[in-house]
Amino acid sequence: MVKKYDVIVVGAGPAGFAAARAAGENGFNVALLERKGDLTVMDRACAQTLDSPLEYLHLDLYRCNIRDKRLCFPAHGFSVKYDGPYKNSYSSWAYSPGGKKIQMGISAEQKKKGNYGMTTTVLDKEILLRCMLEEAEASSVEVFPGVNVQKLTTTADGVKVEGSGQTFEGTYCIAADGLNSRIAEMLGFNKDRHYYGNLYGILYYVSGLQVPDPDASYHIFGFPKGGPAQLFIFLKPPEGEHIAAIVSMHPKCDLQQAWDYFTKEIFCAAWFKNAKKLRAFSAICNNRSPISNPYKDHVLLTGDVPATQEMEITGAIIWGWLAGHAVSVALQEENLGLEVTAISRYLNRWQEEHLKYHNYDAMMKTWAFPYVLTSAEEMDYLFGLLKEPMPPMTNPYASRLGKYIEKAMPVIQRERPELLPKLARMALPSTEIFAEISKISKPV
Repeated sequence: MVKKYDVIVVGAGPAGFAAARAAGENGFNVALLERKGDLTVMDRACAQTLDSPLEYLHLDLYRCNIRDKRLCFPAHGFSVKYDGPYKNSYSSWAYSPGGKKIQMGISAEQKKKGNYGMTTTVLDKEILLRCMLEEAEASSVEVFPGVNVQKLTTTADGVKVEGSGQTFEGTYCIAADGLNSRIAEMLGFNKDRHYYGNLYGILYYVSGLQVPDPDASYHIFGFPKGGPAQLFIFLKPPEGEHIAAIVSMHPKCDLQQAWDYFTKEIFCAAWFKNAKKLRAFSAICNNRSPISNPYKDHVLLTGDVPATQEMEITGAIIWGWLAGHAVSVALQEENLGLEVTAISRYLNRWQEEHLKYHNYDAMMKTWAFPYVLTSAEEMDYLFGLLKEPMPPMTNPYASRLGKYIEKAMPVIQRERPELLPKLARMALPSTEIFAEISKISKPV
């Protein structure tokens, strides 16, 4: 039996929930399809961080409204329910493999500013998903767990979505099924995108971790066997727990061996002496150039789907919300016999507020350092020169590290001139930096 709706949303993550709720609140019949049987359970790695509270991202300054249990997006005029805990971080520290530190922000100074000094906050994503599910259902969204979408075709008046023995027809489909989107692949959106490679990650919830600053987050570079990797450590609610994630772009990097390298071999091993693993997750994410026109044949892509990397939780919610409203207005226009302009306005916003506003090349270069300085010794040397604390930096689209390296250039020129051509590679497009990785990688 075919189920008919105004809007079909595929993917029940933050973007999909936001899109479905927006269309449901506008009075349309919405089906939300999700491959997982339990929409509130995380089954893949996610750092659960909300970046960055210190500056505009996606043209908003989110606010954690603890009093009313809302995660607020005041520039876009909406909020979502969240009745779980938060854990704030007030500085971030980057380390070379030998333990040379670059400090971004000073926790004690940032904490004096209260919530206006936090550099990152971490929530419980499973609680967020539960809250967003409740709000979607309260908006009359029909939720279908366990539907793995396998086919999408265009009909005379919309789209038909098939999966797990069920068929759904709708006027519009919103694809919010992530970086590895099956819908984007099926409809040919990936054909002209540049493929950088994949991010491979394993993530653990841990207790008993002993880090130098309990109010900081950490980013540690390393060179385990197989290929470069990076360790990220974030605070996590409840008290006494952390998130520890190993991430690499190198397809030959054994992530479990990399975990042993970071936790048993190099300087930060002492932090893990009494650590206990509580839960484990993994993920493989395709990295491609963003989609410039994320719409075709009544299918609108949103959230991580048309992006280069994950848009973080806040970005996914914002763009899902915008997509839900864009489709709602388009339905109104069609039903009234007006020219349909809502989708083109959404696409214009995508161009101006996402593609032009955010620097995806800078985001990819988050992973580039180990492919520029290719040994632990070289990275230790550079980090050892950068002793001055930097302002807090948590915007994934804008690294300010370059100007601090420029200050050290006279010393590098005098002491290690052979490093100058390597450092100059950071100015190259990330497509060139990751050219060899792209050749030996394969999309999932």
